[in-house]
Amino acid sequence: MPSTTYIGGYNQHYQDILNPGSQLLQYQPNICFLLLSLHELEPLVCQQFSSLSDQDKQNCQERILTHIENWVDLALQKTDATVLVSNFQIPTFPSYGIADLQQDSGELEFYIELNLKLCKKFKHHSRAYIFDIDRLASRFGKDRASDPKMLYMAKMLWTDEFFAIVANEFIRYAIGILGRSKKCLVLDLDNTLWGGVIGEDGIEGIKIGIGDPISEAFLAFQQKIVDIKNRGVILAICSKNNPDDALEAFQKKAEMPLKIDDFSASEINWDAKHLNIQKIAKTLNIGTDSLVFIDDNPAECSLVQQMLPEVTTILLPPDSASYISTVDQILALEKLDVRSDDLVKTEQYIQNKKRQQAHDNIGDLNSYLYSLESKVTIKTVSEQDLSRVHQLFSKTNQFNLTTIRYSVSDIEKFYQSDTYQLITVAAQDKFGQLGTIGQCLLKLSSEVIEVDSFILSCRAMGRGIETALINFIKKKYLIGHTSVKLVGTYIPSKKNLPIKSFLEAQGLKLIDESIDGKKYYELLSKDAQEIPCPWLEIIV
Repeated sequence: MPSTTYIGGYNQHYQDILNPGSQLLQYQPNICFLLLSLHELEPLVCQQFSSLSDQDKQNCQERILTHIENWVDLALQKTDATVLVSNFQIPTFPSYGIADLQQDSGELEFYIELNLKLCKKFKHHSRAYIFDIDRLASRFGKDRASDPKMLYMAKMLWTDEFFAIVANEFIRYAIGILGRSKKCLVLDLDNTLWGGVIGEDGIEGIKIGIGDPISEAFLAFQQKIVDIKNRGVILAICSKNNPDDALEAFQKKAEMPLKIDDFSASEINWDAKHLNIQKIAKTLNIGTDSLVFIDDNPAECSLVQQMLPEVTTILLPPDSASYISTVDQILALEKLDVRSDDLVKTEQYIQNKKRQQAHDNIGDLNSYLYSLESKVTIKTVSEQDLSRVHQLFSKTNQFNLTTIRYSVSDIEKFYQSDTYQLITVAAQDKFGQLGTIGQCLLKLSSEVIEVDSFILSCRAMGRGIETALINFIKKKYLIGHTSVKLVGTYIPSKKNLPIKSFLEAQGLKLIDESIDGKKYYELLSKDAQEIPCPWLEIIV
């Protein structure tokens, strides 16, 4: 769906948010972007900074922060939008010149403190984020970012060329806000993670490490990939190579920042790469549209683009010194927040491999489930859970009853409402923590409990955890109660076939089915029974 925008009148941001009939409020934005100019907000700071007393400067700073914080509070109250707040560009030529940093209250210090206080005010907010305009201007070139003539003539704070940079950065935020980030980065090996071809040049011949420009470029690139992994993006290998040669490089090249255990899946063989990418997606139990693929070979990239257009395919430039800047431009790898769950993504996928190996070795499903020694924690959400709840709504496709994508604002309203109940489920077993892997949103009334949404991460499917969560709902709201019924709707999508028969399996009765495939279910309290899953230890 194409995006649309509303741009408020110059310096009318308060009028727009306070007027109930304003175009902004009628527009009902998903994202609000507050980009203010100190030339209008606090002209004394821009025009007479060196004449201000220390107390005047402090007062100016407090007025700016209060103005912004009050506006953000109003925007969050009156809209469902996620709010982006720009910080302020630090001047390139401060009022005191080169003596500025020697002053007790210099201009650079003023701006640094102002931007830091802004950052701290919104650091842990679920719907308000700082947009770092000063960093963008520094990268672009501050002298090129603004045009004094246009500022005086038309109150234009930035040049058209710099606004293009701002727009590109805005897309990064929009991807994160709308939950469009990719889950997995798939990498080639030869001339991608190291210089040279391992099968021809051998361990000593490939380039990575300290000592020459090419080796150091590949070393820096691998460190960049480590940084991306630490955002919670999972890594995979797709390489045409002899597997033993490739693995030997990871074992013997101690200077490489990346280790083989950093990769959650790998396909190292001589098959076509688009086929191997499909295998990787299947191994990780995610869609191919969740992948970014990076390779140095134009022919390989072209084939993957043709066969798997939903994969974001990146062709590396000929010069390895430019690899990092190329990866920095991949918008789809951005995340608004890095949670503790994200930091252990790779470990969780490695644990899943061990679970699958245990399953294959044991063979019998029942014995396997008991062997996992799983503990499941079911609870109503706390405020600290809301970010993860939004992630699950945004990204879970397969075991998702309705695939409704609720916004952060929607989730906050559910959390604060007496009409709705959000329940989460977390799990661990002998292999490690799975984290928060499922949730259910209930709409409550005296006689009807409606399952609005039911979601379980694909990595937790088939273990009975979904049954444990339904048992919890039955026990709390149905069993022992009279004249209460549980209702739910299955809304089919391209990806949620695994949950198609779930409600029937939990004892709910199919009462209607529409022509578009929607199924409507109910369970009367007198018919409600828990379905045993004794291999799970339930903690509530």
